[in-house]
Amino acid sequence: MTNRHFLILALASAALAAGVAGDALAQSVDFSKADTIGNDFVAWIRGNLATVVFTVAFVLTGFLAAFNRISWLWVLLVVVGAFLVFGAPTFVSSLRSAFS
Repeated sequence: MTNRHFLILALASAALAAGVAGDALAQSVDFSKADTIGNDFVAWIRGNLATVVFTVAFVLTGFLAAFNRISWLWVLLVVVGAFLVFGAPTFVSSLRSAFS
């Protein structure tokens, strides 16, 4: 069997499977457990540990950059990381409203 015949057979099988499985794929899915796990994870990230870690990282990178030991880009990256971690609930709610 040549590659061309194999490709035609594979495409025909995929088209048949897509036609048969259309009804099965249209069922609703319950994401409540994944949502609970995601919320717990975000709450853990935004807890006291993250606040201490970002405070220490910001102070250390600020002092090192002030004394020309590292680039100011490192300070910017720490600030962006803190923005992403502590702004996560806002991002998630924005995405949830965009896709619902």
